[in-house]
Amino acid sequence: MSLSDQIKDLIRKGKDVGYILEAELSEILSTLSEVDQDYIRNTISGFKIQIIKSKKDYDELKYMSGEDAIKFLQNLSDGKYSAFKKDE
Repeated sequence: MSLSDQIKDLIRKGKDVGYILEAELSEILSTLSEVDQDYIRNTISGFKIQIIKSKKDYDELKYMSGEDAIKFLQNLSDGKYSAFKKDE
């Protein structure tokens, strides 16, 4: 499998789970220049994929915004407050 295909597969996997492990990424990018590695890392971050050292470092709420964030916050509410409720 070509290097390009390996990177694409890793990005697809990262989009599915929300993160890429640093060790996996470093292994694939090890033959590239530092400039190319930085470019790929920035591209991955632009896709809102976290690059983490271990699965326990993954923050599933990091890129949450808009409707998803409102729904999440509403689910945390004890029902006493009307913040984030849509007007009817």
